[in-house]
Amino acid sequence: MYNNRDKVIIMIGQRLKKLRCEKKVRQEDLAAILGVQKATVSHYETGKADPSDKVKIEIAKYFDVSMDYLMGIIDETVPHYQRELFIRIPQKIKPEEREMLEKFVTFIAQMNNL
Repeated sequence: MYNNRDKVIIMIGQRLKKLRCEKKVRQEDLAAILGVQKATVSHYETGKADPSDKVKIEIAKYFDVSMDYLMGIIDETVPHYQRELFIRIPQKIKPEEREMLEKFVTFIAQMNNL
């Protein structure tokens, strides 16, 4: 049985492999970029090893994805560094309440000349 930490490690590996393959980067090349051995990248991808926080940040930067995406918290590939703040709105909030929130955020932005 997997605990939450194991699930996150597996998710990171799956996302890493997907991103690497989409960008057509070899494990050897990614290993050199991350400063690790090729076998280590393989272990990350198969969930046999957990990248250090520093390596996770380097992966997110290299593939331009958020840490939340890399760790499986969200499914949208939001860029690693996003100037705009994304706010998660619970799904149970009614559409008219969502609209009120959007208007409020717009109002605050206008008040601050953003």
